[in-house]
Amino acid sequence: GSASAWAAERVQASLGDAWDYTTRLDLDGPPVQLTGEMVYSWMGEDYAWLRPLAAAADILAHKTDWGHIYSRKALNDGSVPCAALVSYDDIYVERAFSEQTASMIGGGCRMWITNEFQHSGLRDDPSVFDKLVAMSKGEVEY
Repeated sequence: GSASAWAAERVQASLGDAWDYTTRLDLDGPPVQLTGEMVYSWMGEDYAWLRPLAAAADILAHKTDWGHIYSRKALNDGSVPCAALVSYDDIYVERAFSEQTASMIGGGCRMWITNEFQHSGLRDDPSVFDKLVAMSKGEVEY
């Protein structure tokens, strides 16, 4: 394995003036470039509720002895039924990646592919969870 070493922060810094949100908030400037679910080293200081976790986050960012997070064999050998909500245009996860991962699950993963909900579908509508559970049991078509 290798350390992430605050990868998103390093990539953003490598872009120089092409990515300087502090100068892009002018009315005539290009849109602010969102960073999605990235975590930056400075967040441990800027967000009071993260301060107690800053040292742990830095240790994890520099950890190099990560093992494999996912085992394709384990996914393929699995028999636990599952279901997933996949958005056609998810702002964080490419639909094709979700479909590829789901196809690796041996027991099969029933996918609900829609634009009705985005990445936060479970939080936005509690009925999403109920439908996913029913889908995983084969009680609801997908």
